[in-house]
Amino acid sequence: MAKREANNTDKVMSGRQTKNTLTKLIQQTISSFPDIHFKENVKYGEKGKDPKQFNITHQIEFTDQNLYWLIDTTSSYKLDRVKGKQFLMEHTKKILLDRGIDSLAYFVVPDNCTSETLKMIEKFNQHIDAKDKVNFFDGAITMSQFSNLLEQKVTNSIEQGKRSNILGEYSEKKLMDAFNNPNNIKLWNNPHDYLTKSPDYSLFEAVLNKLCLNISQITECKAYTGNTRGSKDDSISKELTTVRDADNKACGKPKTDVLIIIKDDTNQLFQLAISVKLPSNIKGKVTIHQGHMEQLMNDLHSSLPKNSIFQDKNMFSQLKKALLNFQAEGSLKNMDTDSKEFLNTYLSNLNQWLIDYFVFGINNSLLNDHQIANALLIFNPETGTYQVETVSEVERYMLHTKMATFGTPFSWTYPSGKRGREFQVKGPFNLVHTSSLQSKI
Repeated sequence: MAKREANNTDKVMSGRQTKNTLTKLIQQTISSFPDIHFKENVKYGEKGKDPKQFNITHQIEFTDQNLYWLIDTTSSYKLDRVKGKQFLMEHTKKILLDRGIDSLAYFVVPDNCTSETLKMIEKFNQHIDAKDKVNFFDGAITMSQFSNLLEQKVTNSIEQGKRSNILGEYSEKKLMDAFNNPNNIKLWNNPHDYLTKSPDYSLFEAVLNKLCLNISQITECKAYTGNTRGSKDDSISKELTTVRDADNKACGKPKTDVLIIIKDDTNQLFQLAISVKLPSNIKGKVTIHQGHMEQLMNDLHSSLPKNSIFQDKNMFSQLKKALLNFQAEGSLKNMDTDSKEFLNTYLSNLNQWLIDYFVFGINNSLLNDHQIANALLIFNPETGTYQVETVSEVERYMLHTKMATFGTPFSWTYPSGKRGREFQVKGPFNLVHTSSLQSKI
């Protein structure tokens, strides 16, 4: 479809859609934080002059810090327009400072703006970082980047354990919302749509481009998490909440955090079962599995690679004894010497099987097709950027990373309060380093 030139009416509508999209994004993010206030179209003026001369379209007030975020948004980058925005922010910041209020200013564009605008925004932000020009903005970013920045800010003062849980849920919800956003389907089906705006199209597009290379026009799309219970699809959400055994006893959580089911115009179905990870820092490891060693050994016995050294019954028996010894003691220090030496020598032969099992749930007999993950989405905790990785890519990275406990990629320990009864493993993820936005909050 040829790209249509936008007329003035289209431009006005595009600007309005951009503003409304950012409004919804902010409202959804701060809805659980009563000390943070959001206002639109706030007027300011110098003392003794027009009190409504400067209009801030979006203002977020962090009352406990005496700090305001001033946000301006546009659907496209125009140099003359930005110069006017700089004037606006310069004087508004001065007025607020005279009132004893600190402020930060952000220039925000939709994820699906033109490639030219994205390049200009990136260049604009580079000058902000370098401080090589007079500038009154503190960041020039896309809506998805701004969303991450705001999430980090509103949770900054929360205790680390709770904060990690909140941000983890945000990450899962972010992926689910992207695939339940009808605007993203419209944009996928018509990339030249000038009027439709989205705060998360870049995430939607990145996942599809990586995992659904053959997909054409999308006719249906639905995403689920364990937090979407109460809908007509409650049974799927329940599957993503808890794993149950044959006796209906709860046995932990599935590896799939977000299940996405898509149908294209050829009636082909795509099922994306995605595990979402948000490390606490870019070098940190994430807990990826906990359970009973007996279950792991049963699953290993039934799915051993044909060429495995553990096809030998004596070797398998020693492996089982050693792993059960680790579970009973909970640490390397307390293990018996023979078991520790055996695992240090031989367990690395199972590294690929362990990666598949711990990260994705492959070969785990308790999990069904919805609960076994077939891809990984890793969010960078500093920048909000993300990486979509297939099973083979995760295998390749972990098999060549620095090895940890027993010559595996994982750190082995036990869950709090369950020493001697269960085991737990933490794993590294391939976070590509990018410049941090943390200094801007």
